[in-house]
Amino acid sequence: MPEGDSVAGDAQRLRPILVGRKIVSVGGTAPSVRSNSHRILDETVDDVRTIGKHLMVDLSSGWSIRVHLGMPGYWRITRGEERPHGSARLVLTTATHHAACFGAPTVDVGRTSVVDDAVASLGPDLLGEFDEREFLRRARRVPERAMAEVMVDQRVIAGIGNVYKSELLFLEGVHPRTTVSEVTDEALLAIASRARRLLAANVGPRARSTTGSRARGQETWVYGRAGRPCRRCATRIEQTRDGGRITYWCPVCQSP
Repeated sequence: MPEGDSVAGDAQRLRPILVGRKIVSVGGTAPSVRSNSHRILDETVDDVRTIGKHLMVDLSSGWSIRVHLGMPGYWRITRGEERPHGSARLVLTTATHHAACFGAPTVDVGRTSVVDDAVASLGPDLLGEFDEREFLRRARRVPERAMAEVMVDQRVIAGIGNVYKSELLFLEGVHPRTTVSEVTDEALLAIASRARRLLAANVGPRARSTTGSRARGQETWVYGRAGRPCRRCATRIEQTRDGGRITYWCPVCQSP
């Protein structure tokens, strides 16, 4: 599931093959790519950057490509004559590599200033310069909101999805239906601090882990473990679905 760490990892892989290189071929099924391919072709990539779950490819022309992977999206990099197979939403080709994005619901091309405006409403980026005061201000806009809802609101804090939401609330001992008004500033900042550490530790090609173990089946505390015993107290892990999102928690370790 692409969250902030996954997107930062994609940028980490893309930078060496794109930054400073000229785009010699461009393709893809995304309408914005098709209509603006002439603005990408023969341009040099200045930067590949991320904000939360959004990845931007900045071009020397002052235009940028913004990609949001959603749930199904992923990047595939191939070399030389090995062109990517399948119907990609975006394909950027340099003299040495092909960078193809598949399944992403959002692939937009626009002037860099316009692309920046599209992500201006996002909350502080967990993998960037994190403004604690701004995070608290945004988190407390609606005091009666449940923490499980606040955690995945990208306008409050950028980079957390369903996996980290469940894992962070468990690690900090917060029941997912606890309202923001019931949580102290110190507790909110502790969640954000742990989130920053976990996301940073999981940027890269290794399997994501919040437990410290990368052994198969040992990577998470509660996420994906409904009906199984809590790793701390052996109580049955519960799950609920709100607005299409699943949350996992331990009734004992996260008592209301």
